[in-house]
Amino acid sequence: MTSLQDMLGTPEIGGDFMVETNVDIVFVIDATESMQPLIDKVKKLTLSFRSELERGLAENKRAIKNLRTKVIVFRDYYLDDKYALEESPFFDLPKDNTEFARYVSGIKAGGGGDEPESGLEALAMAMRAPFVKEGDKRRHIIILFTDASAHKYEQQFDGTPDNYPPAMFKNLGELYMAWGGSQDFLGGSSPYRVRMETDAKRLVLFAPSVYPWDDIEINLENVLRKDLDKGRGGEDMDLTDVITLLSSSVA
Repeated sequence: MTSLQDMLGTPEIGGDFMVETNVDIVFVIDATESMQPLIDKVKKLTLSFRSELERGLAENKRAIKNLRTKVIVFRDYYLDDKYALEESPFFDLPKDNTEFARYVSGIKAGGGGDEPESGLEALAMAMRAPFVKEGDKRRHIIILFTDASAHKYEQQFDGTPDNYPPAMFKNLGELYMAWGGSQDFLGGSSPYRVRMETDAKRLVLFAPSVYPWDDIEINLENVLRKDLDKGRGGEDMDLTDVITLLSSSVA
């Protein structure tokens, strides 16, 4: 397994000044039945999240000016699950620490059945979040947690439930095109347009080496993936790795 140091490399730091950055982080969490161990770990992180992240950033001479977090919870649209996708607003931290922690604490693992799950739909929705545009330095970060494979986008051509998201990518190629540019891939009139800036976007995956996560790691820029064991619900995830990878993504 690749070590975190090999994945991240050695940062090149010039001077002693701290670069202030406006940071938006979208947590995309698989909440199917197997995922309770990981959900419990994320809950422990929420109240101290900003302070933990700032400590991780200090080594890279990076400081957070404004930090917002958003949560997207996914399960499986193809089980006609009315809870297949849920999302919070953005929380300003530390001001909204309590609300952020309360939202995450309300996540309960359940449903989903057998894999695959709706991770790709959740990723698309995260890419369409209203990310920050202000400030000289910005980071738009998505961090996705799952222990399972994902339904292919092409499955929607065989029929979808009524609550399936409109204007969804038709294949991985469309997702790659949207990730590769800062323009609105789906058109300015779409409420689900991609809003991530090319220079600001980062994707952090805690996911097993199954479709599509290994393909995405290989084919997209600015992606870091930490391997999780398939089907174990994140029992093998270390919260220190979450802060380490997020700190590197901000830097």
